[in-house]
Amino acid sequence: MEESYSTEGKYGLRGLSEPPGANVDIVFVHGLTGNRETTWTDTPTKIFWPEQLLPTDLPTARILTFGYDADIIHALRVAGSNTLRDHGKGLAHDLALWRMRSRTNRRPLIFVAHSLGGLVTEQALLISRNAAQQHLKDLFECTAGIVFMGTPHLGSNKASWAAPLTKLGNVLRKTNREIVQVLEPGSEMLANLQQEFHTMLEDSRRNNQKIVEIFCFYEELDVGGIGKIVSDQSATLPGYQSRSIHGNHMEMTRFSGPKDPGYVAVSGQLWLWVYELENQFPPAPVATHHNRPQYLIDSGGGAVFQGTQRAGRDINTNNVNFTRKF
Repeated sequence: MEESYSTEGKYGLRGLSEPPGANVDIVFVHGLTGNRETTWTDTPTKIFWPEQLLPTDLPTARILTFGYDADIIHALRVAGSNTLRDHGKGLAHDLALWRMRSRTNRRPLIFVAHSLGGLVTEQALLISRNAAQQHLKDLFECTAGIVFMGTPHLGSNKASWAAPLTKLGNVLRKTNREIVQVLEPGSEMLANLQQEFHTMLEDSRRNNQKIVEIFCFYEELDVGGIGKIVSDQSATLPGYQSRSIHGNHMEMTRFSGPKDPGYVAVSGQLWLWVYELENQFPPAPVATHHNRPQYLIDSGGGAVFQGTQRAGRDINTNNVNFTRKF
């Protein structure tokens, strides 16, 4: 594992698993008030499942977790004032540099993102798509799939619970209200992000025959006294598969063991995508609002990235050769 690339503390990228001959990267991105470790750690059992469980089920995946300042208020210090775009830039630049330094910048890439982390991931991929530097462009070109967990694509009415806290916090210390405002339904910034993200996906599908697989998980249970933080409608995307996880907005990312139903669901979806990448076996077409098959892997220059090279070429992803057959 490239331990020398991991950052100390709560922010930046940390490597969790680096098996010999890894052929896919899986990156975890936490949400609002979250943490690159505690968001994914079950409190009673202390199981940090991306590090303690997932490597067993996905032995060919390099696993990373990304942290950023997603607090809206700090008790003893100034809250970070970075915007959603700033966090997206941080993820894009940190991950692109890690992959470039480890000579794995063309390796297939999968994201697992919770809540605000899904919007950060979308922003990072938009930055990647529009970048001039190839190592940044590689992020979007190599992205095979995204698992969204409780991501408020349409905003969250319950995001308003944080607004009084941020106003109160101004009496004693600086708070970050911009992040909360992005999550409000009707947010112009959120609407623009969604439009740009889905335009990017559609343009890539039409013009480069590249499809990014998406699976959405939504919360089943209410948070006491508040309700569902993100509604089912906001947490799902038309034309893409979705299902619920038995837990509230915070519990839906914390699993107690390998037989936890939530873990089985999430790890199973990741396993399916990795299996298809390794075996170049496209699933049966799924009808969508675009009336197109949901193939994970298309040509356009490679197994999971866009380009202009002819179809059918061999792809070398770090000691594993994949050949797309047509």
